[in-house]
Amino acid sequence: MMKNKNIDLSRKKNLKSLIEDYLEHNLLQLKDLHQKNPDQALDLFHNVFQLLCDPTDDADDLTPDQLKGAILEWHSLLTPVWKKIRGAFLDYYRNVLSERDNRLKMISAINDPSSPLAEYKDVFDEYALSSDEKTFSFKIPRSPITITLSFDSDKFIISMEGTRIIDRLLLQLKDTPIDIFSVCGHCGKIIIVTRKGKRFHSGCAAKANQKEKWQRDPEGCRQKERIRYRQRMKGI
Repeated sequence: MMKNKNIDLSRKKNLKSLIEDYLEHNLLQLKDLHQKNPDQALDLFHNVFQLLCDPTDDADDLTPDQLKGAILEWHSLLTPVWKKIRGAFLDYYRNVLSERDNRLKMISAINDPSSPLAEYKDVFDEYALSSDEKTFSFKIPRSPITITLSFDSDKFIISMEGTRIIDRLLLQLKDTPIDIFSVCGHCGKIIIVTRKGKRFHSGCAAKANQKEKWQRDPEGCRQKERIRYRQRMKGI
C-alpha cells in the first residue's frame, strides 16, 4: 500500500539488507551464501557491519574472515531480539490489523443512517468501539534487558535499552513505517517493500510461479518434467 512516502530509498535498502537478507536467514544459510557466492556475501556483510558497528569502526579495516566472523557472531546475538520483534509484527500483521478493520467497519455502519445498526448509535459510540493499540513487552533471554514496542500510528514505537549492537538494531527500526514491511507470499519470511507491488522474498517469485503452474495444470507439468528428464538422459 506504500502510504508512507517520507522514508527514503536508501533507508529501505538498508533495512532490506538488515532484515530480509540477514536476520531472516539462519546461520547455516549465511554460511552457505558465503561458500557459494563469497562476493555477494561479503557485500552483504559489509553493508550490515556499517549499519550496526560503532561509528569509529570501518568494515574496510577488517579482513574478509574477520568481517565474516563479526557478522555471524552478531547474528547469534541479534536473533533472540529479532525473533521477539518478528513475532510481535506477525501478530500485528495477522490479527491487530484485521481487528482494527472490523472495528472501523462497525463504526462506519453505526454512523450510516441507512444501516440496520444505525438505531443502536445511542448505545454505542466510537469510544466504546475503539481499543488501545496493543503493546508488546519482552525480556531478552539471559539478559536484564526488557524491550517494549507497539505499532501505534503504523510505525515501530520502541522503548529500548541494552547493548550497543542491540540498540543500533532497534534504532534502525525506530519510527519505520509499517507499510514497508510485509510477508512473503511463498516462504512466509518478512520482506521489505522496496518497490510497489513487491510480494515475494528474494528468489521466491519463481518458486511461487512454479507452484501456481503445478496447481493449475499438474498433469501438464508432469509431462514437461518427463520430457526434460528424457532429454537429459539422451544428453540433449
